[in-house]
Amino acid sequence: MCAISGLYWMHLGRLLLLQLCCQLAVATECDQDIFAGNSLIQKQLLVHEAVETVAVHPWDKYIFVVGTSHKAGSHLLRNIMTHSFDILGATSSCIVEQSPSQHQGITSLNEDNDCAVFPAPIRFHNHISGHSISQMRQEAKDMKSDLRGVMIVRDPLEMVVSAYVYHHRGAEDGNPMQIGIPQMGPEEGVPEMASRMSKVIHRMVSAYEARGPEILAVRYEDLENSSESFDATTEKMLDFVFKDEITDLQRAEILIAARMEDLKRTGQSTQRADEYDINHTNDEDDMNKARGCLSLISPDVYAEYLKAQEVLGYV
Repeated sequence: MCAISGLYWMHLGRLLLLQLCCQLAVATECDQDIFAGNSLIQKQLLVHEAVETVAVHPWDKYIFVVGTSHKAGSHLLRNIMTHSFDILGATSSCIVEQSPSQHQGITSLNEDNDCAVFPAPIRFHNHISGHSISQMRQEAKDMKSDLRGVMIVRDPLEMVVSAYVYHHRGAEDGNPMQIGIPQMGPEEGVPEMASRMSKVIHRMVSAYEARGPEILAVRYEDLENSSESFDATTEKMLDFVFKDEITDLQRAEILIAARMEDLKRTGQSTQRADEYDINHTNDEDDMNKARGCLSLISPDVYAEYLKAQEVLGYV
């Protein structure tokens, strides 16, 4: 009985020892598998992070702003740049200092966003100013990004004339700029519009002075004078805003699409109607009548406009 018991315990000890060795071997293999698995996961994460940091589109690296001012060619520039970003595949944009009646950003898709709530990297600013440029410049710096953009300027006195004619025909009922203007003849309406447009001009001039190397200022006159000038200015915009980050094919497609906005080719901007569904092009006879009343602007206000012309390079 004792001999049997001793043999039993000897075999049992060997079995336990063998089981322990097997468990250690399996554990070692599992550790190797776990290590290999962790290594694979780490590599996948690194690859994923690398993929995420590769900029697929220009707006993955930059904050883009399209800046306009009332009656400086807002609809024209916005439509040209909308063609550009749509062709490049942009699917969202936002509006800086969005007003309750303003719903169109700079992309055809997902455009009705307030930049204060949804700060998309593609931005439309219809009241561009030096202060807003400084804010976006700082925001880009904080994000370790860069600011790029284009803004449009126009002869300030021509903006007054255009604003008067535009609002005299009742183009925007919801715009405070229009109150009472439809009832005023040019002798009364042009001086009144000069006073109302003063803040618009001040903001535009301040933006022009603050634009720095990040923002290109184009002239409305260069987009309006001739089709050749329109094409050259559009190419200049694309070269500045997108540099070598778009293909030659994309550039060609944008240039062709942008020609829909050439006033000499089409007579008016055609890409899409705005929230008022109106024509932004004024009758030239009405413009000439209004120009004849510029001399009726009060001397102090007129002096401000002459100063603005000087800063913008119109004199």
